[in-house]
Amino acid sequence: MGNRIYHTNSIRNARVHRPISARIFTWLAVIAVAGVLLSCSFVIAARQHFQAISIGYQTEELRKQATQQEEQVRQLELEYSRAASPFEIEKRAGEMGLIRPEGKPGKASPAPSKAGRGH
Repeated sequence: MGNRIYHTNSIRNARVHRPISARIFTWLAVIAVAGVLLSCSFVIAARQHFQAISIGYQTEELRKQATQQEEQVRQLELEYSRAASPFEIEKRAGEMGLIRPEGKPGKASPAPSKAGRGH
């Protein structure tokens, strides 16, 4: 194991020229087109997914607004029915200094009769 031979001169191999097949370029082109189509389809699917999520959030926000508006309508209807009640009307009329006409409480006095006139 003592003597090893090292070559000091570099060895040059002859170049091998291989013919380039047109089929290889065709396959590379087909693979490249398929890769581009696949990548584009992923981008389109991702965009649609994010749009669907965004629309879902918008829909949820609109549902919340509709619920709040329905509650507000109920509150306004309740306030209207309280304000339109006969007791509340009499109370506000009394605060304004209005008094009930003579007659039975709760009913207006009857209109004067036309019995004195002849037919």
